Amino acid sequence: MKHHYIPQFYLRPWLGDDDRLQELKRGHHNLVTSKRVFTKQTGYAPDLYTLPGATEETKQNVEKAFMAFVDNEAVKARDMMLAGQIPSDPKTREAWTRFVLSMVFRNPEEMPKFKERFREELLRQDPKIQAEYEKQKEPDDPETFEQWLMTNRPERVERYAILLMTKLVQRENVNYLFRTMHWRVIDTSGVVRRLMTSDRPIMMSSGMVHYTGHFALPISPTKLFLACTALAFADEFCAMPASKIVREINKIVVGQGRKFVYALDSAYLAEVRQQMGKLPYPSFVRPERNR
Repeated sequence: MKHHYIPQFYLRPWLGDDDRLQELKRGHHNLVTSKRVFTKQTGYAPDLYTLPGATEETKQNVEKAFMAFVDNEAVKARDMMLAGQIPSDPKTREAWTRFVLSMVFRNPEEMPKFKERFREELLRQDPKIQAEYEKQKEPDDPETFEQWLMTNRPERVERYAILLMTKLVQRENVNYLFRTMHWRVIDTSGVVRRLMTSDRPIMMSSGMVHYTGHFALPISPTKLFLACTALAFADEFCAMPASKIVREINKIVVGQGRKFVYALDSAYLAEVRQQMGKLPYPSFVRPERNR
């Protein structure tokens, strides 16, 4: 099943009169090619959130139920911001918050990293669990519970990781911080250059509680969503020339992109070929600490 980690609704503002957008795709030998595509033809990976070991009826629940819910609920907030309105009601702000946080997790590089980190944490020996396992294990069973789990229930480890991801997207303390930040929509329609987006479109600072703590996301070729911890920093950001904002945002969005960059047309193909994939992208998966 196609799992769109770049939701179709998010890409629609970049559509032209032909109901297509410009896909700048990095492929074989890192060659970046450009073509017009429909939203359903791009930004997906097969079975990215499929639950291993689940029944035929439930194995696509994360995509069909959770991700569909996240995307559908976010449409209202996005449409309000495209119209220049900042959502003020808690439900709409929460929906947009969930969507932005999900965009950090839901890609073909982040999901395997998250699953592997989850597996490492899960397989750390726990004395209490091992003691219970010792009481119940059969003579032919592996020595540790972790070995037994990976031998007999490996699909559960991956399934639990995927389900945990859906819980983290809704984690209340993170959601509250994001919802209560200072939200802005920056209109860049007065400059010639247009905003692009990519398969890693979320920009965020390393520390959300710092003065410069922020999230940013292009929501159309002429609109940028910005959420800042400090009101003064939000004012400083918005006071920059629109031409500089577009230039810097495009540099980051393209640099973070790994496989796809999206634009209104192919005018920036040379720029994308030069910059794509040169920057690290935001991740919630922390590197393992030295033991």
